[in-house]
Amino acid sequence: MTGRRHATDVMDRHIDADRVLLEAEVEQVRREARRRFAAFVLDHANPGTVFRNRQKQPLDPELFRQAGELGLIGFSLPTEVGGEGRDKLAWGVVVEELARLSLDPNFAVLIDITVEITELILSSGKPELIDRYVADLVAGRRFGVQGAYESRDPYDYRSTARQEGDEWVLNGAKRFVAGARFADLFILFLRDETSNDMLAFAVEKDDPGVSAVHLETMGLHVMGLGQVLLHEVRLPHWRLVWRADALSELNTYARIRRTVTACGVLGELEGMIAANVEALAPRRRTGRRVLDYPNVERSIGELRTLLQTARATVYRALDHTRAPGRDPYFDEYATVAKYHASECAVRAGELLMTLQGGESYMADFPWERFMRDVLGLLGGQGSQELLLIQLGQRTIVGLEGDRVREEAAERAVAKLCDAWWALHAAALPAPSPAAAAVTAAAKPTEADLDGLPALLDRAHQLLAEVRAGRVPEQLPPPPAGKLARAGWALPVCVAALATGLLTRLLEPATLSEAADELPKAFTEGVLEVLTGAGLVRLRPDGRYATEAGLERVLIGGPRSTSFAARLDRAVSGAAALRAGTPPEHAPAGTGGEAPALVDALVNTVLGRLEGLSEQLARPDARIGCLARDGGASAAALSRQLPHLPVLTTLADDLALTWLPTAGLDDAALQAAVTTAAGSLTAGGWLVLPVVQPPKRPLGAAVASLDSEVSGGAAALAADALDTALRAAGLAHLRTLWEEPSLGIRLVAARRP
Repeated sequence: MTGRRHATDVMDRHIDADRVLLEAEVEQVRREARRRFAAFVLDHANPGTVFRNRQKQPLDPELFRQAGELGLIGFSLPTEVGGEGRDKLAWGVVVEELARLSLDPNFAVLIDITVEITELILSSGKPELIDRYVADLVAGRRFGVQGAYESRDPYDYRSTARQEGDEWVLNGAKRFVAGARFADLFILFLRDETSNDMLAFAVEKDDPGVSAVHLETMGLHVMGLGQVLLHEVRLPHWRLVWRADALSELNTYARIRRTVTACGVLGELEGMIAANVEALAPRRRTGRRVLDYPNVERSIGELRTLLQTARATVYRALDHTRAPGRDPYFDEYATVAKYHASECAVRAGELLMTLQGGESYMADFPWERFMRDVLGLLGGQGSQELLLIQLGQRTIVGLEGDRVREEAAERAVAKLCDAWWALHAAALPAPSPAAAAVTAAAKPTEADLDGLPALLDRAHQLLAEVRAGRVPEQLPPPPAGKLARAGWALPVCVAALATGLLTRLLEPATLSEAADELPKAFTEGVLEVLTGAGLVRLRPDGRYATEAGLERVLIGGPRSTSFAARLDRAVSGAAALRAGTPPEHAPAGTGGEAPALVDALVNTVLGRLEGLSEQLARPDARIGCLARDGGASAAALSRQLPHLPVLTTLADDLALTWLPTAGLDDAALQAAVTTAAGSLTAGGWLVLPVVQPPKRPLGAAVASLDSEVSGGAAALAADALDTALRAAGLAHLRTLWEEPSLGIRLVAARRP
C-alpha cells in the first residue's frame, strides 16, 4: 500500500459505507429541485425581473398558481392536504436552489412565506379555517402572509381585538408586512383588550375595514412590502386562529422562517459569486487577467468562505428540525443561522462592490440590488441585535440552569450522606451531644429504627464486598422507613461509583448494557434504589441515565476526585462513629477534597488576589501548606503550580500559604493564623478553606458531628475567623469563592 493510499485508509476507515451523509442527501434534493423546478424559475419567474425591480412592481399572483400546479408550494406540506410531506431540510435546499436560479431570489422567500402560513393554519386544528383556506393556499390560488411585530419591542402590541358577542372587532396597524401588496390572506397577531393575551386572526384583504398601504423601501422591491391597516374590522369567531397562546405559535413560525430565510440568502450569494467571476473573467489589466491577481483571488476566496460558513450554520439548523425533543418555541441553531447568513451576505456585498468597481453602483447591474436587498435582512425575522440579545439570554439562562441542576444533584447526594450519618447517630447507645443533635434534626420514625443495626451491618458488608471485588449476585432489600431508605441509598451510590455503573450511565443504557460484567439482579436493584433517590432516571425509551447534574462529578478531574472523597469521608466517618475508633479520612476541605479547591483558587479566583501573580512570578517564590492530610493538599498545589516549591513546614517570605480550618477550635485557629501570617512576605496572601455548614438543619448538625468525629472542634464561633485574621495583622479580608454543594468556601487575607 502506498503512503497516500495508507493515509486515505486511516482517515476514512471510520466512515460507514451504508450511511447517507448530509452532504449527499442535500445534493440529491438539489438535483431533484433543478429537475422539477428550474424550468419554471428560468422560463416564468425570471422574465421581467429587471423591470419589476425598477418599477417596484410586486410579483404576478399567476406565478403562485403555477407554483402550486407544479407541486412547489406543497413540497413540504402534509400529504393529507395534497402536499408531498417532505421534511424541512429538503424544503430548505429547494428554497436555496430556487434563490440561486432566480434573478430575484425574493421569489423563493415569498413561496416559503405562503408555505409557512399554510402550516400555521393547519396547526390551529380548526376545520373551518382549514377547509376555507388550505386547499387554495396549496394550489397557489391564495397567497398568505403574517403580520406580527409593530415596533422595536416584539411584545409591544398596539393593535387590539375586542369581543362583541360572536364577533371580534380589530383595530390597529401592522407596519412591516412582506407580501402585503398582493396577499389576499393575512394571519395577524393582536392584543386582546380584555386579557392582554396575544391572539391570532385570519384576515382577508376584502374584509371591510382592511387596507394595504405600499411601503417605499431601499430594497426588496419585489417583496411587496406594505402596511396592513385595520379599522373596526369585524370577524366571525371562527376566524380566531389561536387564543391565549398565539405568541408561542408565532415563535414556532419564526423558528422555521429564520432558517428558510437564510436558505434564500445562500442561494442568492452563490449565484452572485458565480456571476461575479463570470463578469471578471474577460477583464484584463496590463495584459493580465484580473482573475489572476492575488488580491482578486483573495477576495473571491473570502466570498467562498462566507458562503460555506453560512451554509454550515444553515444546514445544521435544517438538520436540527428533524431532532426529537427540540424546543418548539426557540431554536438556537435557526437564530444563529439567520444572524450569521445575514452578516456573511452583507460582507459579501461589500466585497462584490469592491471587485466590480464603478459597475457596482449602477442600477443596470445586479451588484447594487444585491447590496440593497441583503441590507433588508438585517431587520427581517428579528433584527441582528435582537437575535444576539435572545442568544445571550438563552446562553445565560442555560448555563445558570446547568449550574442549578449540578448543585441540585450534588445536594441530593449530600442529603443521602446526611441520612447515612443520622442512621449511625440514631444507632448509638450513648450518643454525644453532636450525635444527639443529628438524631433530633433527622427525626427518625419507628420504621427507620426497626432493624437498624442489621441494616447498617448489611450496608457496611456491601461496601466491603464491592471494594474487595466480590460484587454480590443481588442487592439486599431496601428498608421501609423514608430516612432509612435515603441512608441506604448512600452505600448503594458508593457501590455504583466503585463498580463504574454510575459512569456508564452517562450514556443512556438498557439494564443489560448498564450491568456490563456485573450481575444483572444486582444492577437492577442498584438502579431501582438510585432512581428512587433521584440520582438516576428511567427514560421513556426504557434506558437508564444519570441525572445531568451529576456529569461534572463523574467525568474525571478535580471535581470527580473531590466527589469521591466526600462519599468516602461519609462512609468512613460514620463507620468510625459506630465503632468508636479514629476515622480513616482527613478533615473536610483536605485530602481528596483538596484538588477541587486548589483548582478553584488557581483557575478561577487567583486574579482577584491583588499582587499575588507578581509574587508567584518571582524567582524565589514559595508556597506554604498547613493542611493536616499527609501531603495531599500540598500535592494538589504542586500539580496546579508546578513551577513553585510547596513547603509543608513554614519558612519565611512565602508568597502564599494554604491553611484549611476544618477541625480547629478558636484557640487553635488563632495560633495557626498567627503563625501563617508571620511566614508571609509583604503582600503575600493567606488562603483558608473554611467549612460552610448547609442551611438545612440536618446538614448543619451532620457537619458538626463530622468535625467532632475527625478529632476537631464541632464548630467555630461566628466571628472567630475574622477575629483571628485581624489579630494577626492581616488585611483585605474577603470570601473569594464558595460552593454550597461542596460545603466549603475560600477566605483570603493579605499581609500588608
